[in-house]
Amino acid sequence: MFFIIGGYFTTKGLVNVNRQINYEPTQPIFYSHKVHAGVNQINCLYCHGNAWESKTAAIPSVNVCMNCHKTIQKYGGPELKDRNGNVVDGTREIQKLYEYAGFNPAQPDAWDPSKAKPIEWVKIHNLPDHVYFNHSQHVRVGNVQCQTCHGDITGMDEVYQFSELSMGWCVNCHRQTKVNFNVDSTGGNQFYSIYEKFHNDIKSGKMDSVTVKDIGAWSVKNVTINS
Repeated sequence: MFFIIGGYFTTKGLVNVNRQINYEPTQPIFYSHKVHAGVNQINCLYCHGNAWESKTAAIPSVNVCMNCHKTIQKYGGPELKDRNGNVVDGTREIQKLYEYAGFNPAQPDAWDPSKAKPIEWVKIHNLPDHVYFNHSQHVRVGNVQCQTCHGDITGMDEVYQFSELSMGWCVNCHRQTKVNFNVDSTGGNQFYSIYEKFHNDIKSGKMDSVTVKDIGAWSVKNVTINS
């Protein structure tokens, strides 16, 4: 009984190794997604445009931040607080951005963007080296919303890891998620026109929909590639 119980808890503990759910590191600048994406309704793809067309979502350069903050020099939004409940000076955080950008608000026209230094943001969402995850495949092709993996990002001041991002978590999503399969003259992903068997099964009533699992993204090999 000792070995059985001990083995159970040991295995359960080892399964959670390197899973960073709720991981919330301190960032060099207090950047509030709640203010930017929530209150001001800035589209996620404005800052993370790579998510639409490439593997990574990418971190916006300082120059992207300065597209707005060259003119927005003082913070006038709702009160900001860190995870410990301490009030954050939003205007001071904008000044930190200026320090990275090499920008002097008193001489805005003299700013040279080429002299900007990258902000050393701390990466939050990490996957094992053997896992290939493509943002564009999910966001653009699969029409998966950012909140599915990242949680209510529009309500977060300080971003934390919402999902466990484990293999099982990905597999369960692939098991349940339906693809945009109905290909005709009015819509559907044209890529799926090659799945003749599934089209025939839908017409005959054997299937009513096609999930990610059905198109192969459920085996260990394909989940590693596609999830």
